[in-house]
Amino acid sequence: MKLSDFDYTLPEHFIAQTPVEPRDSSRLMVLNREKDTLEHRIFRDIGDYLNPGDVLVLNTTRVIPARLYGTKAETGGSVEVLLLRQHDALRWHVLVGGRRILAGTRLNFGDRISATVEHVLDESERIIAFDEPVNDLLDEIGQMPLPPYINTPLLDTERYQTVF
Repeated sequence: MKLSDFDYTLPEHFIAQTPVEPRDSSRLMVLNREKDTLEHRIFRDIGDYLNPGDVLVLNTTRVIPARLYGTKAETGGSVEVLLLRQHDALRWHVLVGGRRILAGTRLNFGDRISATVEHVLDESERIIAFDEPVNDLLDEIGQMPLPPYINTPLLDTERYQTVF
C-alpha cells in the first residue's frame, strides 16, 4: 500500500471555511457494517446510533494560538514558530519556518518575549527555550494555526474549538 492510494480530488466548495451554526447541525456519516449501508445524517442524530454499553469518546482538547511570528535577533530575518508540545515551563518542541534556524539562534517575538533554539531535531523540528513562560502571552502574540485549506479569516477563536 502506498500513501498515494489515499489521494483523491476534493472540490474547494466542499471544504467548510467556517463551522456550521448551530454546531450540532454538522454532518454525520453513518456506516452500518452489518447491513453494508451508508447514511448521511446530522450530528444531533448521533443518539439514534448509540446503544447501552457503547462507549462514546469525547474530545475535550482546545486549539491554542500556537503560531508565533518573530525575527532572528542577530539578523532580523523572519521566523515562524508552531508550538507542538510543551516539555516544561520554558521549553517547547516546535516546528520552525525560516532560514538557518540553528542551535543557539535567538528569536524575538515582538518586544514581549524571546527564546533560544536549544536543539535541532529532524528537518524543521526544534526544541526552543523561552526566557519566561509563554502560555499567558499566547492570546496576545499567537495566532490560531489554521490548516492551509482554510482561507477565511478567523474572527472568533471560540468558533474553532471542538464542541463534540
